[in-house]
Amino acid sequence: MYPELAGKQALVTGAARGFGKAIALRLAKEGVTVVVNYRRSKSDAQAVVDEIASLGGKAISLRGDVGDDEALDKLFEGIKSELGSLDIVVSNAAFGIPGAVMESTRKYWDLTMSSSAYSLPALAQRAVPLMPDGWGRIISMTSHGGQKALEAYGLMGAAKGALESLTRALAVELAPKGILVNGILAGVSDTKSLRSVPDAEKLLRYVEERAPLKRLVQAEDVADVAAFLCSDQARMICGQFIVVDGGLSILA
Repeated sequence: MYPELAGKQALVTGAARGFGKAIALRLAKEGVTVVVNYRRSKSDAQAVVDEIASLGGKAISLRGDVGDDEALDKLFEGIKSELGSLDIVVSNAAFGIPGAVMESTRKYWDLTMSSSAYSLPALAQRAVPLMPDGWGRIISMTSHGGQKALEAYGLMGAAKGALESLTRALAVELAPKGILVNGILAGVSDTKSLRSVPDAEKLLRYVEERAPLKRLVQAEDVADVAAFLCSDQARMICGQFIVVDGGLSILA
């Protein structure tokens, strides 16, 4: 438990399911008031809000497409109206078109880069003015596809690579303000997003057999690391990516 997080306020994008949902629940258990952001799944987002309430926590759901500037402006208008300020932003939402790079189009590129890369600085630009002097946390979410060529990952790999570079750049820019920017590199997990990738079942089985810990990453594994990065125990971690993959990436 991190008592210093009690009373803080966080925005978790793409929090209706998967890693985002788990992070929202974990932060709520620490006493953080959570904005559960969603793009389409209003009922799923409300279910997360209700679950947080059942645990004695506080949360609201707000719609917003992180890849659209106008939608982000409306999202932050809602945050200002409902909460007034923010302490934590978890940039979890991402959307892209899987498939071979040779089959990609300009439309796919623009959509993928806007939602999965530019969304980080777009969120930061709107969130930092709402953060108190001397304290803030911004966390991005990436994957092995930002550093390695994954089959059928296509433009998502380029977007994740850009996201990682932007995370480091923001870490340098915002550190003087007391705002720590870090990322989580989450390994393979059985999520709805991964299931959209061709041969997902084959990949899941491969990871289970190959990873030293012999299991897939669970959403709660990632949420625990997110809570740690938000805490004061992570006060000297700046511009880093914590790898949560059961040891898969250390293998030759």
